[in-house]
Amino acid sequence: MARNRQWLPGPLPEGRPFYRALADAIAGDVARGRLRPGDRLPPRRALAGALGVTVGTIARAYTEAESRGLVAAEVGRGTYVRSGFGLADTTASTCVDLASLHPPLGGGIDPAFLLGETLTALAGDPVALRAVATTEYGQDAPAHREAAAAWAAHGGWRPDPTHVLLTAGAQHALTVALLALASPGRAVATAQLTNPGLIAAARRLSIPVVAVDTDAEGILPDALARTCARKDVAVVHLEPTLANPTGRTMPPGRRAELADVCDRAGVWVIEEDALGPLATERPDPVAQLLPQRTLHVASAAKALALGLRVGVLTVPDAAFAELASTVRATTWLTPPLLAEVLARWVGDGTADLIVAARRTATAQRNTAAREILAGLDVITEPAAPHLWLPLPEPWTAGQFAAATREAGILVSPGDEYTPRREHAAFGVRIGLNADVEDEVLRDALLTLVHLLGSAPPPGALA
Repeated sequence: MARNRQWLPGPLPEGRPFYRALADAIAGDVARGRLRPGDRLPPRRALAGALGVTVGTIARAYTEAESRGLVAAEVGRGTYVRSGFGLADTTASTCVDLASLHPPLGGGIDPAFLLGETLTALAGDPVALRAVATTEYGQDAPAHREAAAAWAAHGGWRPDPTHVLLTAGAQHALTVALLALASPGRAVATAQLTNPGLIAAARRLSIPVVAVDTDAEGILPDALARTCARKDVAVVHLEPTLANPTGRTMPPGRRAELADVCDRAGVWVIEEDALGPLATERPDPVAQLLPQRTLHVASAAKALALGLRVGVLTVPDAAFAELASTVRATTWLTPPLLAEVLARWVGDGTADLIVAARRTATAQRNTAAREILAGLDVITEPAAPHLWLPLPEPWTAGQFAAATREAGILVSPGDEYTPRREHAAFGVRIGLNADVEDEVLRDALLTLVHLLGSAPPPGALA
C-alpha cells in the first residue's frame, strides 16, 4: 500500500457484527499483501467518519485485530500492521530480505547438492528405501531416534533416544508441547522479547502469554519466581542459546538459577535450541539441570537446510505418553524420508560439515555487521546469524519497518516479538541471511544507518 494513501476496506458482509467484519477485512488485506508490515491504519475517528460508524466500533475492530496478532497499537502514535508470524512480506523481488532468519553459509557448501548425493545413495539401498517408503508404524524408527538424539546432544548432555520424538520442525514441537502441557486459562511465561512462534501458537490455543522481566543474561530468576507465584503458570519457555530476536546466550549460572526456580514452582519448561548448533561453545542445557521437567526442542532446519524440517523433541518420562499421542494427533508421523536424511547426515559427517561452514560464515558476517552498525547499541553475539537493533526516538518499530521497505530493505519489526501491547519493542531484528550477497548486505546496513540518522518521514506521527 502506498504510504501516502489511506487504507479503506472493501465492501463488508452483512449479517455479522460490523467490528468483526472490519477485523476480517484487515486480516484479508494483510494476507493478500494490500496491507504490509509497518503500514499505519487510519486514525479511529477518520475511519469512523469514512465508514459511517461510531469511533467505539472502530476501536473495537482494532482491538479484535490486535487480539489476532494482526496489528499493534502504539500510544500516541497510532495502529500499525504487524509482520504477522508466517505472513512477513519477504517475497518482494526488489527488496533486500533482512527480515528472514536464514543463517549464512560459505565454503562452497551447497545443501541441495549434498541432499542430491544422499538421495542418490538412498535410491541404491533397497532395504533403507523400502523402510522409508512402506512404513506402517506410528512410531519413529529406532535408528532415526538415535541419530536425532546425537544431533541434539551437546556439552555434557546426551539425551536418551527412547525419550526422543521426531516432529515436523521446531514450530511443530513447540505447538504440541503447549497442546499437551498447557490449557486455555493457564499461562506460559517467557522473556519480554521472545520467539514469535511461541506467541502465535499460544494465541491459537487461547493460552495467555506472560512476559517476565529480563536483563542481559536472560529472564530474571526473582521475576520468574514472582510470576509463577502470582499467575497460574503451566509452562516456562526458555531460549538460552542465541535467542530470537536478541542473539544472546544465557550463561551457565543463570540457567541453573532458572532451573531451580522452575523446579520449586513445579512448572514445565520448554527449552528451544533451534540455533544452538551454530554456537561453538554451548553451555549445558536446562534439560541437563532439570531433566524431569524440561522438554528440549532441537531442529535441523536452521543449522542444516531450511527444507529439512525435522524437529527433535526430548521429553521426560512423566510427559512422554501425552506428548507422543499429541504428535500423532497433529501429524501422525514425521516423514521417515526426512528423518532418514537427517540420520545419514549425522552419521556420515555431512551435518558437521554444514554446521562448520555456517559457523564460519556467520562469524564473518556478524563481525562485519557490528562494524557497520557501531555506535547504535546493537545486541548480538559473534555466533548469532541475527542481531537486535534498538531504535532511537522518535522512531517506532512500525515506522522504521515501513521506512526501510520504502528504501528496498525488509526488516523484522519488534512488535512481532512482544506478547502484549504494554511491552512495546522499539527495535528491529536484522537477519544476516544466506540469501543476500556480502556487498548487498553491506549497502543495506549502511542504508539503515543513514535512516536512523534522520527523522521519520513527515506525517508518520500524525
